[in-house]
Amino acid sequence: MPAEITMPQLSDTMTEGTIVKWLKNEGDAVKAGEIVAEVETDKATMEMESFESGTLAAILVKAGEKCPVGGVIALVAKASEKVEDVKKNAKASGSKAAPPAPSSAPANQPAPPAKAQATPESAAQSAQKTAPFNQEPSKPAPAPAKPAGSYNYDLVVIGGGPAGYAAAIRAGQLKKRVLCVEKENLGGTCLNWGCIPTKALLENGALVRRLREEKDKWGIAFDNLTVDFGKAIGRSRDIAGKLSKGIAHLFGKYGVKHEMATAKVVAPHKVKFNDKEVTAANILVCTGARARELPNIKFDGKKIISSREAMTLPTQPKKLLVIGAGAIGCEFADFYNSMGTEVTIIEMLDHLLPIEDEDCSILLERSFAKRGIKIYTKTKTESADISGSGVKLTLTTPKGEETVEGDVCLLAVGVTGNVENLFEKDAPVELFKNHIKVDPNVYATNVEGVYAAGDVIGPPWLAHVAHHEAVYAVEKIFGVSDHDINYKMIPGCTYTHPQVASIGLTEKKAREQGIEIKVGKFPFSASGRAMASGHTEGFTKLIFGAKYGELIGAHMIGDNVTELLAELVVAQKLEATEAELIEAMHPHPTLSEAVMEAAGVADGRAIHL
Repeated sequence: MPAEITMPQLSDTMTEGTIVKWLKNEGDAVKAGEIVAEVETDKATMEMESFESGTLAAILVKAGEKCPVGGVIALVAKASEKVEDVKKNAKASGSKAAPPAPSSAPANQPAPPAKAQATPESAAQSAQKTAPFNQEPSKPAPAPAKPAGSYNYDLVVIGGGPAGYAAAIRAGQLKKRVLCVEKENLGGTCLNWGCIPTKALLENGALVRRLREEKDKWGIAFDNLTVDFGKAIGRSRDIAGKLSKGIAHLFGKYGVKHEMATAKVVAPHKVKFNDKEVTAANILVCTGARARELPNIKFDGKKIISSREAMTLPTQPKKLLVIGAGAIGCEFADFYNSMGTEVTIIEMLDHLLPIEDEDCSILLERSFAKRGIKIYTKTKTESADISGSGVKLTLTTPKGEETVEGDVCLLAVGVTGNVENLFEKDAPVELFKNHIKVDPNVYATNVEGVYAAGDVIGPPWLAHVAHHEAVYAVEKIFGVSDHDINYKMIPGCTYTHPQVASIGLTEKKAREQGIEIKVGKFPFSASGRAMASGHTEGFTKLIFGAKYGELIGAHMIGDNVTELLAELVVAQKLEATEAELIEAMHPHPTLSEAVMEAAGVADGRAIHL
């Protein structure tokens, strides 16, 4: 009997799938576990495997056609079977996406795990880890729910990024009438042009760099390694596209209506888009932020580019100049250097990643320098000349004036709020430094019924902050919660190689504030798991209050430290002490043991140092 390839259930709500395209043709050999087709589900486009080896004898569901979960979509002839016979029998029996009987399971094929997640990650942007700059904190007070009255909606959300889509979904969960208006693809900058696709590029670059530089260490030999820059960019874009569809599914699941348009607030409780006006008991503005220019250097999208263009350059530049050494600048420097581009970073402040703990910043500088990245710190960019074939920057360095040249210049000096043309005269929302001014405890503006959350209200410009602000704003608008964000404890991640992750006060800031502290630092060079993975660069550094042992700061640099940070976020939230971190049994061998050991160093009882 030929093996059946059936439509797997790739999500908990999936009832049918659409074949996007077949990656194999009839008559092609297939191996167990090999990807044979792409399937569009209710959440995303995912890859589908064959669970039998043989020959793809008959494709029963063509590209563009739907098939119910469990339905037979193709037949695989085993070694002893003739392809022609299998195909003839399939036609004779009229096999066509037949679902199994309710009591039977799909033959020979358990549902494979999804190849893509439909949940966006958090962003890695340079940000001050302080309360929003546009409002003094006040006593938390949940805003009362507004009466629906005769409004079209209970909530209209303007913007569909990490703040906007999260707000819309949360309101949908509360059974509110919700409309989300987004001018581009759902997911906003983070999912489509920031957090997710940049991490795809960085993983691509890391793989290339390891093959080039570490092959001998791993006992690998090959000739003529080549890199397809276009395919690397294409992979990044494909991932972003798959995740955007997941948000549309969630909107449908929770009854959120969606319009692709540019919206504005024309009056209290009134929003206009596409020459149409709707009313809402509440309006939440989540329009995010965009890359900021310098007074003397403007974007042209070709030679002076933002991170958006840096993700989709048609050809790989031979020389890249990066102005700004925050998370965005350092991440793109990492990627392009790994792919073989000559990279120069210019930073006005003392170190790369200037808001991070100095120990982490200095180690990253050393690591980048070893890889051939040229670094200018304490340096001001005076002007940019784009009259020639490339870009020429005039710099003022600690040693005097200098000129550097490149094919392209990435300007990564921060962001500014998307507030232009958002409010008409009958909705005079107050702005502060090109961001919307709000009360950070309830996210209310000065205009009745108008709220704002996310990057558009100011720093820290991070996707996970935007997400939580928006969810809390909705819960406060409808009176179901009075949660608040502790802006002194915002986790931050930079996905360079090595990665940098942190939360809370740096050692320098803690000492400047006169806090008596204990510091524990454990190097990955002493970690057996780090040695096994070949990544011993970096350390975990924990800062505790000397009197009570409370965690007030954590700073890490090394391989995958962004994944270790969550433990310390939870530990701080639960008010764990250094003694409790030491006594919590960490599995061996894992990188997480560095957290336990760093706490042990602070308390004078580390075992492996």
